[in-house]
Amino acid sequence: MGRLNKQAYLLVTISIDFGGSGTKVIVQIRGGKPKVIWMEPGVIKANYESLVFQTRNLNNAYPENAAWVGIGEDYRAIGYLARSAYGATQRLKPRKYELALFKTLAAVWVIKQKFKLPESFDISLALLLPPGEFEDSALLKPMLKEALAQFDTPTGKINANLIGYECFPESGGIYAMYCKNTGEAIRRKVIGLVMLGYRNASAIISRRGILNRGKTAKLGMAKMVEKVIEGTSGLEAGELIEAIVAAGDEPKTQHFYHLCSSGNLRDAEIEKIISVVNSSRAEYAIALVNWLKEVLPNNNELDELIICGGTADYLREELDAVFPTIPIVWHGDVKIPQTLNEQWLGNRLADVWALSVYHGIKVRAVMREVMGREGGESKGVQDG
Repeated sequence: MGRLNKQAYLLVTISIDFGGSGTKVIVQIRGGKPKVIWMEPGVIKANYESLVFQTRNLNNAYPENAAWVGIGEDYRAIGYLARSAYGATQRLKPRKYELALFKTLAAVWVIKQKFKLPESFDISLALLLPPGEFEDSALLKPMLKEALAQFDTPTGKINANLIGYECFPESGGIYAMYCKNTGEAIRRKVIGLVMLGYRNASAIISRRGILNRGKTAKLGMAKMVEKVIEGTSGLEAGELIEAIVAAGDEPKTQHFYHLCSSGNLRDAEIEKIISVVNSSRAEYAIALVNWLKEVLPNNNELDELIICGGTADYLREELDAVFPTIPIVWHGDVKIPQTLNEQWLGNRLADVWALSVYHGIKVRAVMREVMGREGGESKGVQDG
């Protein structure tokens, strides 16, 4: 942890999961009640004058829908604004850390607006990145510290002091909480941690408490969505993913009715979509299972599997069938407080919620140490 800014002390603890389908943020102000912020995933370059024009009526919008940031001469629209005003799409090819800088700055501005924070405040930050990008976290820290010190937003400059930073591989928040809950047992087991998100699938092995570097593949839910789009016509990923998830194991006409144009061919269109969804799910499940068998230890070596991420619930039936003899701990048995589930993100919050709990414990411990040390110094001066 860095040095506290005593003159403008206001500690904001932020945990972020840069999901392919949306950025999930949990924030606490001075250790108060945790709050969830969700932002669309888009990031796109834009002209400063255009951004100012697009956000001229800030009072009429939620800040997460009007976010843009500027570092020097580099200006980006973030989230809903990026999609609605500039046509940004879900960018699954760039590595997450490449966009994490701008998404983090946007989240900080949204938090400032929502909680009416001053222009300057202290931040302790915890992030989740795919295992394949985890090495990049060392590059991200100095970039964040420098950018946070002064960046442009729709309401002017922000000066944030990064006093704490840590980064975990995806599923790391769940693993940290699982270790805390199971205690010594973690040192006697071989555990596979599988995170199934929208963009990526990742796997990390814990061998008696020692984690390997993990592996990542582009085998998230987007892989299935791509197959459905290829096999149909005129469908967009955003609407399609919502319909597929709502349909679950038994796709029916009502799940896809709104995606088709009216007319005599609507029933035939829907029938075609359902057929392609079923075949795409089967193909996707086979590809994912084959990859998991390749990267996970043999069944006779594994003691447990922790499977998490939004896609895990969708493919639960297939995954249960593949690992019938291995205990599966779904989402690490993390329980999401109902007060945090206002946007119905459910288990998609498990990793970042667990991370925020873990990070919050560390922050409070450091704060107690700092306060105790300062109290001792003050007493020493008085005694002198």
